[in-house]
Amino acid sequence: MDLEKFKKLKANYDKLMELANRAVPSGEFANQSKSVWFDRQSIEKLLAQTDEKTGGLKIFFGVYDESTAADIQSSRPGKESIGKLTVILTASDENKSTDLPDRIMNGGKTCPPDC
Repeated sequence: MDLEKFKKLKANYDKLMELANRAVPSGEFANQSKSVWFDRQSIEKLLAQTDEKTGGLKIFFGVYDESTAADIQSSRPGKESIGKLTVILTASDENKSTDLPDRIMNGGKTCPPDC
């Protein structure tokens, strides 16, 4: 990917979060997630469950609530993660969705605070 396009996409997201923060006075968008980091071993574990030619990662967007924030493997305590964006990685062949728990992963390091 072209670096300038990457920067533009990130800037577009930052602008969207800024607009959302102004529109919602509670400030819930003030420290919204900017990135989520997953270690190589975790990604390789998922990819190993897919076909060599048609396999890949299907990535879903999600938002933590009280029932899901407790599962976070991050320096941020669970309660502070409520309302934050996350990504869920799934092992996928030919862009198909899965319902097998061992092919689904969440809990990467979310920035902030792990930037």
